[in-house]
Amino acid sequence: MSERDWSDWLGETLTVSTSLAVGPTMRPVTHGELAARLVDGIELFEASGSRNHPAHGAADETALELQRLERKLDLLVHLLAESLDPERPPVRQVVISRGGVVLPAGTLPDDADRLALYLSDFLPQPLVLGVEPPTRHDEAQLIHWSPHDDRMHDALGRWIFRLHRRDVAEKRQKVDGGG
Repeated sequence: MSERDWSDWLGETLTVSTSLAVGPTMRPVTHGELAARLVDGIELFEASGSRNHPAHGAADETALELQRLERKLDLLVHLLAESLDPERPPVRQVVISRGGVVLPAGTLPDDADRLALYLSDFLPQPLVLGVEPPTRHDEAQLIHWSPHDDRMHDALGRWIFRLHRRDVAEKRQKVDGGG
């Protein structure tokens, strides 16, 4: 899939080009609350317990630790449940936004109504989004999410923002380190 500006399809929201395991699925669409928990759990695991924020007191720190522990436990329960069904689609180069995704041609069948996105290498549970039928464009399939679920889209938007922030930081390190 060639690099280009997909804002005419994906809208003016933040987009990220990345590699993801993505493909069709028969699983039920992930509900917004579960999507938010998955995205938050991934963030906690990827943060590796980073404590760059100043402590506001022992009670605040204890509450934060309990919240982290609860989210990690939720994610571990999901990991355990999903380990019984470990199949995942191949990794593909995609351009993704809060409103949709651009996939390589042939990724989804023409009548697809759901898409599984594996947001992390370590997480066997995908985020399953409802999709409108794919639109073909050259060597790409253009996908809009459907039906609209604000919590799901907000969680996806937060995950995309973190990917973008990480990408910017990596580029900045290369520039600072190289020259």
